[in-house]
Amino acid sequence: MEEIEVCICKRITLSDLLQAIEKEDINDIQTLIEKTGAGTVCKMCISPEEDPHGERDIHLSELLK
Repeated sequence: MEEIEVCICKRITLSDLLQAIEKEDINDIQTLIEKTGAGTVCKMCISPEEDPHGERDIHLSELLK
């Protein structure tokens, strides 16, 4: 099965993010961004609001719900 890249700019995968959330006990978006670097370039992976054309399949904000 192909790994889903959530942050395409930094090539950060869904499993990378889920592992960081669990390992670091991350529960807010800002900490997730700081710890992983995801969402620091084009910002479209942060939330659906930052991705108006729906180019990303999943967003950081959806991982913390």
